[in-house]
Amino acid sequence: MLNLHSGLDTAMVATGDPFAVATIVGTTGSTPHPIGTSMLIHADGSTTSSLTGGCVEGAVHAAALETLEDGHPRREHYGYSPTDAFAVGLTCGGEIDVHIAPFAPESSMHDVLDQLATFQATDPVALIRRIDIGSTGSVLVPNPGHLGIQDLAELLVPVVGENASSLAATLCFQLVAGGRTGIVGLEGEGASCVETTIELMVESRLSPPRMIVFGANTFAEELLKLSAMLGYQGTLCDPRAAFTLQPRFNTAHEISTLWPHEYLAGEIAAGRIDSRTVLCILTHDPKFDIPLLTLALRQPVAYIGAMGSRSSHEARMTALRAERVPEQDLARLHSPIGLDLQAATAAEVAISIAAEIIANRSEHATTSPLSTRSGSIHTRSRNTPATAGQAMTQEVPAWT
Repeated sequence: MLNLHSGLDTAMVATGDPFAVATIVGTTGSTPHPIGTSMLIHADGSTTSSLTGGCVEGAVHAAALETLEDGHPRREHYGYSPTDAFAVGLTCGGEIDVHIAPFAPESSMHDVLDQLATFQATDPVALIRRIDIGSTGSVLVPNPGHLGIQDLAELLVPVVGENASSLAATLCFQLVAGGRTGIVGLEGEGASCVETTIELMVESRLSPPRMIVFGANTFAEELLKLSAMLGYQGTLCDPRAAFTLQPRFNTAHEISTLWPHEYLAGEIAAGRIDSRTVLCILTHDPKFDIPLLTLALRQPVAYIGAMGSRSSHEARMTALRAERVPEQDLARLHSPIGLDLQAATAAEVAISIAAEIIANRSEHATTSPLSTRSGSIHTRSRNTPATAGQAMTQEVPAWT
């Protein structure tokens, strides 16, 4: 939480000393870090984490010390100026809006940080902060994936007031429940429950998403190593215990020797498969693949890929059609699995699979070399205050 991109634990900063929090609340074009990234500036001048890797840290640092001195939050905008070589800005050409707020030992934010420090790094939790100028207030939301709108509205009363809590909860709910980060704005005009502009910073994380790899082979070994790096909890499933229980697969969070389709059916029944789940079928064996894919392709998961040659793929599609799998479900199958990187080794194949999983997350991914494209590298856009009933969201992957 507070998305300290360096990975520093919040407990390290919940010491009782005054500090300021500088948070990216809007972006345009290419920027080093997304909305929600925060840097802490302590009263002694020391800092925790970084916003841009050095481009504007000096200016943010100076503004934060002023904020600590006068006690007033502020918002700063930093962008690249081709006409002024000495202007403060991002050399990558992007623009960011930064909200800077002071937190004294007696502030409610310190209490929130103390609570947050009791959570493990992978525990599901959400933090909602009010960031409109002159306003403070925050609330911690445990288990955000199991919260109702009315429950969220009650938690938001101290932050936005009773009159605006229902509307704020409605607008924040998808971000909170989906483990996403974004800005939600409410304006008085057009919303009788809001007397002034209210802007909320929502940071939510769910339990890590799952990557389930079927097939105990060298490709699975390498892919499971990457799963943790990408933020997934990796599971290996293969009924052949002699292969599956080898020490080389100890990087997996979980190992199962059930038949693949039986394991998946059990996980579905237990509610442990969701829209973020990734299924990688590397068994390359019809007796495993067909029953598994027949079930998997009917699930609303994020990604399903299956390993095999072109001829294996055609045979697999014929068998799945014989099982009456609908064409719209077959269209979701990534087969042969992975991007064309001309991968040769098992590690390279794993990277090609991971690359396809990443690309599949965004409709804007082209998988083309950046050197062959023009225009902005990133599709992020800078957020401005929203009208009532509007939420501006810059999604940060739910696995972070």
